[in-house]
Amino acid sequence: MKPEPPIPADVDLRGMAFMPLDVNRLRDSDLAIEATGEEFRAAVMLWCASWNQIPAGSLPNADAALAAYAGFGRDVKGWKKVRAGALRGFVECSDGRLYHSVVTEKAMEAWAERVEYREIKENEKSRKQREREDRKRMFEALRNTGIVLPYNVTTSELRSQYDLIQSDDDGVIGHGLVTVTGHEQDTAKTGTGTGTGTGTGIKDQKTLVDAERLPDAAQSQQESGNTPPPCPAQAIVDLYHKGLPELPAVVLLNNTRRKHLQARWRENPVHQDLQFWADYFFQVKKSPFLLGNTAGRNGGAPFRATFDWLINASNFVKVIEGNYHA
Repeated sequence: MKPEPPIPADVDLRGMAFMPLDVNRLRDSDLAIEATGEEFRAAVMLWCASWNQIPAGSLPNADAALAAYAGFGRDVKGWKKVRAGALRGFVECSDGRLYHSVVTEKAMEAWAERVEYREIKENEKSRKQREREDRKRMFEALRNTGIVLPYNVTTSELRSQYDLIQSDDDGVIGHGLVTVTGHEQDTAKTGTGTGTGTGTGIKDQKTLVDAERLPDAAQSQQESGNTPPPCPAQAIVDLYHKGLPELPAVVLLNNTRRKHLQARWRENPVHQDLQFWADYFFQVKKSPFLLGNTAGRNGGAPFRATFDWLINASNFVKVIEGNYHA
């Protein structure tokens, strides 16, 4: 009774050009010791042919095919002279094919690696598909509330923005104090503004943010138990429109935008002054990049900041530090 094949019928290594060779095992084998040169050459040719058969490690039990695989072409008569030696190690199994135990052993190891690789790629493909679907859903939800983020915003930042609009809490969500260090900013020159968003200019100020007094001011407010004044969201929006008419207007001051403004307002006492916001928008105005006056990447459309982008936590700090003004 013929044995069952030593390898599953679906093991397919086609496209895998590398076949491992156990050199010590081959050197000490009966084939290397006893076979003639022609038999040895034909045997190695058959191993190579079997590697990309289905299942891997097998050959059809047909002399015409074996002669071709062994390098004899149509010379079946010449093939039959070396057949016995060249097929050393091959055994005919119940499916009628010839299997080599060592080649199938190596094939099973390679197959396990291929299956694992395919699973990893499939999982990665599924993960990316889920991420694309999540991003689409979050972008759509944010657009419905009037927030338009750049298409290339990171998924983590997109998710943080989405989480904000999902919250029913009108308070500040998860923002600590922001400390800006190491940069002295130029601000607007003389003006006649009143600090209420109704002036005609911006007052002199040495720096946009005094980095040395930020921690002390925040600590003093916390220790005194003072409650920060309510955030004048509409006044800040008015300052944005007044200072940056080049950028998209805020048509709707919705709850999400109020939350973001409230977060920026409360995270440091220095932000609780409309003059700070006038100076902040003037800082934006000095950046050609933020105004959309620089060429886009790879010939694409130039980037242009929006109100939502400017009050985003990470972008807010970067603008203050002058990261977009080079």
